[in-house]
Amino acid sequence: MLTLHRGSHHGLRVAPRWPSRHIQIDAEVLQRLLEAQALLPAELRLLLTRGFEPRHSRLGGFRRLVRRLGITLFRTCYPQRHDEADAIFGANGHDIDGRHIDVSLVLRGKRLRLLPLGVFTPPRWQDRRVARHAEAVARVKHSLQHCGFELHHNPTEALQIHCDYRPR
Repeated sequence: MLTLHRGSHHGLRVAPRWPSRHIQIDAEVLQRLLEAQALLPAELRLLLTRGFEPRHSRLGGFRRLVRRLGITLFRTCYPQRHDEADAIFGANGHDIDGRHIDVSLVLRGKRLRLLPLGVFTPPRWQDRRVARHAEAVARVKHSLQHCGFELHHNPTEALQIHCDYRPR
């Protein structure tokens, strides 16, 4: 397992999601992310935001608490999306190993915020933002899939770009 701190690692940008100070990922996952980055045009960069977070750590406990609160709030705000809460707020493998990651996009030096309100961003807003940056989003997703990553099935979670590395 590799530990990456904020900054650039072999051309891959790293910005841990608060409150994390670093990101832990499998060495093979880093290699595949670098390959995915190499397939993208120079103005489009990957930004690694989340990797392995041990379940039995302070961060893991904090994430579990936030998830429980988030599920309650999400179900209150979006009762018609009740069935999505587990997919959006689940650990999604981040607590298992370093093969489950979240990435963001950086276009021409500016981070694309596809979910400005996080997972509480209304689907209508999500659709508009994706439409505005459709080509960049499609290129990143294709690049990741080509390099062995499987994108999350939930549309909101897929915009965080949560993906799992599945070796071939």
